[in-house]
Amino acid sequence: MTDRSPDPAGPRTGLRCRSGLSVRADTYDAASDLGERLAGQFEADAKPDLVMFFATPEHTGRMGTVQDALRAKTGARSVVGVTGAGVMAGATERERATGIAAIAMHLPGVRVRPFWIEPPPSGDAPADRAASLSEQIGAGDDLRATFFFADPFSVPLVNLVPDLSAARTHRVGPDGASEPIGVVLGGMASAGGQPGSNTLVCDGEVRSSGAMGVSLSGRVRVDTVVSQGCRPFGPRMVITKARGNLILELGGEPAVEAIRKAVQSLSDADKQLLGGSLLVGRVIDDTKKHLGRGDYLVRVVLGADEQSGAVAIADLVRAGQTVRLHLHDARTAREDLALLLDGQRLHARPSGALVFSCNSRGERFFGDGGHDAATICHAFDPAPDGPRAAKTGREVDPGSGIPLAGFFAAGEIGPIGDQIFHHGHTAVVALIRGPERDDQP
Repeated sequence: MTDRSPDPAGPRTGLRCRSGLSVRADTYDAASDLGERLAGQFEADAKPDLVMFFATPEHTGRMGTVQDALRAKTGARSVVGVTGAGVMAGATERERATGIAAIAMHLPGVRVRPFWIEPPPSGDAPADRAASLSEQIGAGDDLRATFFFADPFSVPLVNLVPDLSAARTHRVGPDGASEPIGVVLGGMASAGGQPGSNTLVCDGEVRSSGAMGVSLSGRVRVDTVVSQGCRPFGPRMVITKARGNLILELGGEPAVEAIRKAVQSLSDADKQLLGGSLLVGRVIDDTKKHLGRGDYLVRVVLGADEQSGAVAIADLVRAGQTVRLHLHDARTAREDLALLLDGQRLHARPSGALVFSCNSRGERFFGDGGHDAATICHAFDPAPDGPRAAKTGREVDPGSGIPLAGFFAAGEIGPIGDQIFHHGHTAVVALIRGPERDDQP
């Protein structure tokens, strides 16, 4: 069992997060022990309002037991949980090993709304589907974040994720344009590879299918980091002819030929990194003049046809969109996450973090375990002084880090720009902070 206790969030907000991990084999013992340890880190008059937990496949059949034990031990009003192939807490990741990870949050001034989603009929108009979901998730003018979890075998995301994105209330931004209020993020259950092998827990109910989540509204700030672990190469190219998910022409020439030229410009080392996994990044906001990390929605190239010159990708495309090729490797993924977290250092130290990382981003990808969890957990630690720094540049005795919990997902949900998308090979991070003065409702 490991626990992560942050510095207090400060007297202005009173927001508190605590996280922990139990590796006990027996489900009840693990959940009871975890609940007791979490509860012991809160004052008697500041019990958790919400506990979110993540459990490995060994606990799939007893998720109700986990929920009941965590609620009883912590006194939390709301408990939400999902099963995953692996879990993380603090700087520790558990892959192919038993574990229950959890984060408990005391959220004064915050409305906590657990929900089960009943997807609107696909035949309904998009505006009607969005309105239905808006009511289900509790979208409003003070929505800060909606955490969304689903079973991948029973929930079609093709319409649901765009509809969730559109379900948010909008306001007029500083530039006069409409912008959504709040963010939607989360992940797909990944404990099993067939229908009925995953478990979702929400608001006292346990299911092996469907979608659920919890919305936070009011006096809390949730900042997001979406690390797709890629870097662009070659020129930006405009799609001049497309059909469905097929890019037929780029810049007026067959897509296959345009992509071949870009790949040939790579160094030999990058060509080796590229291997057989080519990615295409689509610019989300074509009005932006300067594009950087976070401006592209990255999708896998599914195949190409030499005769027609068409390239198929895992996304719908249209003429006029701008794309750029990307490659994905462990080194780039490390750099991408670190750079995105650096930008978050401009803000106050988070009270806690939730992480939804692709189940392909573990030890087999990075070569060592715990990369995403450790990087995020310790991203806001003070820089180590000379005596605490090892020759590798890592701290010999790192600080306690921020409380963190999450799981390895079978698909991640998170924003690129103002829109919400379903991702792969991605780490989606929610950083929980007290509200800044201009954030307060």
